[in-house]
Amino acid sequence: MIQTFSTAHDVSLVLAGLSACALGLYLTLGLICPDWGLWPSAAGWRHNTAFGLFRVFCGTTVAFALCEVAVNGWGHWVRYLIGAPIMVTAFGITLWGYRFLGLENTYCESSGLVTGGMYAYSRNPQYVTSVLATIGLGISSGSLMTLVLAGVLFVLYFLFVLNEERWLLQGYGDAFRDYMRSTPRFVDTRSLIRAQRDLREVF
Repeated sequence: MIQTFSTAHDVSLVLAGLSACALGLYLTLGLICPDWGLWPSAAGWRHNTAFGLFRVFCGTTVAFALCEVAVNGWGHWVRYLIGAPIMVTAFGITLWGYRFLGLENTYCESSGLVTGGMYAYSRNPQYVTSVLATIGLGISSGSLMTLVLAGVLFVLYFLFVLNEERWLLQGYGDAFRDYMRSTPRFVDTRSLIRAQRDLREVF
């Protein structure tokens, strides 16, 4: 059984690396050749290529982290005490973001610029929370390599964002340009100041 998990451990890491490299190349090519419309794309082979590679990367990252536990043992309970709440909370916010933004907008169907709610703190809150969820997974599994993969995920999201911002500027013009000036791409001090202000209003 351990040998099976060990093989799955190695295979999942290789697949995560290969899919990340392929997706990174695909998104970079989209930046260099914007007329090709590689990303964002709502349907067709472009959409399926980007999301297919992304899902392979995410799926194999999770599989690798689980195999780390299976191969190396459960480890100390403290890592679950720290990592699991980060992972569950961040993943929950990510799912909430899908509902808030709407699945159509999430998957590149433009139906109005969303700037309220969680999007008042970050232009890409789901990307931030997805990276945090992967960090929580890395802490829970006691896997330094999973934390490295969380960094790779951030780089991929950055490439996604660069492509998406060009598309949003074309679609929303000055409205999105103003949003870019007022709200951070990911998070910064403005996010914290707004969160503190909103919490004071609630309490």
